[in-house]
Amino acid sequence: MLYKLNTTKKDYLKVNRVRLSAIGWKEKDLQELLSKHIQDLISINDLMVIFVERSFQEEPDMLALDKDGDLYIFELKRWSSNTENLLQVLRYGQLYGSSSYDELNEMVKKYKDTEQELHEIHQHYFDLDDSSRLKKEEFNRNQHFLVVTNGLDQPTVEAIAYWKKNGLNIDAIVYWVFEINGDYYIEFNMYSPLEGLLEYEINTYILNTNYSNTPQNTDEMLREHKAAAYYPGWREKIEKLQKGDTVFLYKSGAGIIAYGVATGKLEMQDCDGHRNYEYFMKLDNFKELKTPFPASEMKAVANQGFPFRQAMFSVSEDIRDLLIEEIKERYL
Repeated sequence: MLYKLNTTKKDYLKVNRVRLSAIGWKEKDLQELLSKHIQDLISINDLMVIFVERSFQEEPDMLALDKDGDLYIFELKRWSSNTENLLQVLRYGQLYGSSSYDELNEMVKKYKDTEQELHEIHQHYFDLDDSSRLKKEEFNRNQHFLVVTNGLDQPTVEAIAYWKKNGLNIDAIVYWVFEINGDYYIEFNMYSPLEGLLEYEINTYILNTNYSNTPQNTDEMLREHKAAAYYPGWREKIEKLQKGDTVFLYKSGAGIIAYGVATGKLEMQDCDGHRNYEYFMKLDNFKELKTPFPASEMKAVANQGFPFRQAMFSVSEDIRDLLIEEIKERYL
């Protein structure tokens, strides 16, 4: 998160974060930005872009080579990452990871609209002398996979950590877009699970505890300090939760009965004789209210209505703060 400092009051203001789609950018625009300015925007090994995706083709968003001839395969997204992005970039690795020098040579000639050979372009780009120029067989001996995305979710972080642990050269490049007084700014951050987690976009949710259908589910959530949902069509709601999200537990006919902060670790267990029919996530800093915070009071405090019939719904950061303030004053 980016903050603007008020040097007079010794305070800060949170800068508005936006999506590329909100300013009319498409994935193609992000491709163009990176392909033209990759050295300025991404702090990794010097790269030479050799190919950018063509429309309606099963091709990676971008391919690049480093000084040693290693191939970098990029998958770009305007929105937050998920594990499907990883599967897609790995699929392109399967298709292009075994590309010969001649195949790469044809690709770069089409992309750069030149008759110059790849090894000559590569030598000139990296300013290599003749003795250091790569041989044809030295190109594409290793592959690196990069997902460029507007934020990361917990399953993607865990998937990257798993594949890296098993020897795959895979990483994510996270970017944020900010709006300040009508101007837009973009920031890129290299991600590595070995260096800890990057900042997450924090959200707030109100989760119905399923009391009307199965009262014991509510008791179990309170006892085990967790957020849970049951059966296909509802359990998937828990997959939305990320590390740091605030979750209010709402009991039908009563109101908010507890709240906590999501750990980011999705867990599953059997339910009613069905395998893995319950999805749940533990909640840190768990607080159980002495008495429920009723729906009518929630509406009055927030000055708005809530879609209580939904199994889980999100509320703004401002509403979260108002609800917690009221809870601390009257219900703890």
